[in-house]
Amino acid sequence: MKSGKILVVDDNKSALSALSMLLQFDCEKVKTLSNPNLIISELQQDDYDIVLLDMNFSAGISNGNEGLFWLSEIKKLTPETEVVMITAYGDIELAVKALKLGASEFIVKPWENEKLLATLNSVLKLRKSNRELEQLKKRE
Repeated sequence: MKSGKILVVDDNKSALSALSMLLQFDCEKVKTLSNPNLIISELQQDDYDIVLLDMNFSAGISNGNEGLFWLSEIKKLTPETEVVMITAYGDIELAVKALKLGASEFIVKPWENEKLLATLNSVLKLRKSNRELEQLKKRE
């Protein structure tokens, strides 16, 4: 995955630190944000392949609506960016909702490192395939 650029957005600073340490050896760039309000400006500054997005940012809220809102905003701004949702409060209904809104994958905390890396690698391959397809369409 060494060529992938990943933006990790989570309000839990321990999770950000752990993900940054895990991904730094496999990715070209790993940027972390603890405030989702900074997502749009970050996506305007750099072209990320994947956004790894937490679903809950406010204390005491675990319905995932915040993550779904930010997923929609990311897809409006950069529809080609792959978004992988991550949450400690996962259920099937929430996962289906996220996938319908454009998420590529859904991961439940606590994650298994190998499985997370494999998922991100798979999503990165999807991103590259989609880029190649777009380039072919442009040539025609």
